[in-house]
Amino acid sequence: MQAIAKWNPLALKILLWVVGVLLVVSSAASFIGVAVIQTNTGIAGFASAPVAGIAFGAGIMIAGFDPIANVSWVRAVVVYAILEVVYNIFTQIAIGVFDILGFIIGILVAVLVLVLYPNKSALWMQGGASGARA
Repeated sequence: MQAIAKWNPLALKILLWVVGVLLVVSSAASFIGVAVIQTNTGIAGFASAPVAGIAFGAGIMIAGFDPIANVSWVRAVVVYAILEVVYNIFTQIAIGVFDILGFIIGILVAVLVLVLYPNKSALWMQGGASGARA
């Protein structure tokens, strides 16, 4: 078990990089759809989903270099993964659309981050956390 645990920091870094790349690539690919169907107008017209997704993905990739010092970004990945699962369940119930790949990846990412992150108390914002505060 000790041999497996020594690979956890590297596995966590790789996981964050992969999640970041997936977000950047999928957000960049959505530029075409957003350009054709203008959905980012009105009250919240400042934020465009592709740009926000690319910025979020880039932040996750940068945080992947040192996940311990960037615990807020790691928390954001867990929240995003959970929201992806909830979103897929909601769209299945509401409009009959279900993205099985997004659903499975959301579950896997959330579970893997929770398993691989070494300082669980910092991840859950409990007392006794060492390292950077975020």
